[in-house]
Amino acid sequence: MAGRDSRLAGISPGLVYIPESRIDLRSDDDIAAQLKTFKEVTSSDKNVWAFWNTGFDSMHPWTQRNVINWVRRLGPSWTVRVLDKVHGSDVNISKFVPAKYLPEAFNVGSMTGPNIGPHSGDMVRLPLLYIYGGVWMDVGMMLFRHLDDICWNAIEDPLNPYEMAGMSIEINPGATNMLNGFIAAKRGNGFIKRWHDIYMEVWKNGRTEQTGLHRHPLLNHLPILYAPTNHLNLPGALKIGPEDFTDYLGHFQCFERLRKLVDHIDGFDGPKYHRENIFMLPAMTETWKFQLLTAWNGKRQFELLSTKKDVEDDSEKTELYHEANDFVLDLLANTSTMKLSHGPPGALDSFLADIWDHKDNHDKDIEPGTFAAFLRYGSIHFDQTRIVHPAPVPSSSEKTFNIAVLQPYREPEGVLT
Repeated sequence: MAGRDSRLAGISPGLVYIPESRIDLRSDDDIAAQLKTFKEVTSSDKNVWAFWNTGFDSMHPWTQRNVINWVRRLGPSWTVRVLDKVHGSDVNISKFVPAKYLPEAFNVGSMTGPNIGPHSGDMVRLPLLYIYGGVWMDVGMMLFRHLDDICWNAIEDPLNPYEMAGMSIEINPGATNMLNGFIAAKRGNGFIKRWHDIYMEVWKNGRTEQTGLHRHPLLNHLPILYAPTNHLNLPGALKIGPEDFTDYLGHFQCFERLRKLVDHIDGFDGPKYHRENIFMLPAMTETWKFQLLTAWNGKRQFELLSTKKDVEDDSEKTELYHEANDFVLDLLANTSTMKLSHGPPGALDSFLADIWDHKDNHDKDIEPGTFAAFLRYGSIHFDQTRIVHPAPVPSSSEKTFNIAVLQPYREPEGVLT
């Protein structure tokens, strides 16, 4: 990687260099060794949690580099952990989360289906946040800002009402939903506990996989999910059915239940909490901007990032070069994170995550001289000058449900559904 002086010309408005004194400059191997070593949780809530059920060493190289770069960027004030389910591992989930917080299928290893890894992550993220506090990030996420600047300062500010942070998105028309790949909260958060209680309940009674989750008595009153193509810039409808899409997002649906629920027993008001106490970052600009700019085309993203950046002769800078340059600088300056995912499997024609997973592409995210390598470099060495503002959650005419957290909803007699 070229030094700083040769990269000054690549800085665009909205970007400044981070002093090297604030960057963890240890080798990848040293940081990886730390990530695989048990570290006791202190009284600090500044924990970053991630999970890969088969362990850090089995992660795809580009996701390993994501996490290593979290450590580099965040410095010593945050502790990053990637937990697993590997027997004998120093970072086995059992060392952090008691079995009572996890579904039977997780504890006994009876989960089935194609999405064991993602749904195992769904099972552990909320208890980790509830017990210890911090930020959950999926390992497919690249970080372009410090977590303090993204949301944690807002959560810690006693003058703010915020107790949580997340990424907001509209999946069903007129509804402000929240994704679960980035969640921030201090320990003991009541919303986090209720959300997890719901998810635990839908995985009871011998459930081992996702099929039919949308029909569970706690979720069957909620609308089936689908991704609108207009404001998401999708090229067309998803290539899986809405029921399968909704089942895949069962954890998301448990959030949906809670945000629409007013508990007549303990007075918890989900709509009010969602509107006033969650620092909502707009997902389409703060984590999926790369999708918005490329119409969710993984092959196009791969093409842009694989383009050679180190071209000295201006006459050799093609239209593709300029598109790639604009794309990467926009991401580095104007979005907090970049969340690459693999699913729902089959939903789109191509995912960049799948392409980088392939053995022939294991180093394409750091190939010297490319815009991908520059994006990696910038994620560590550049800081943004813009201020992140929450996206207000508007008052909604959506139906609310006066039920306890674990009480099925039943339409009043005489009401047609």
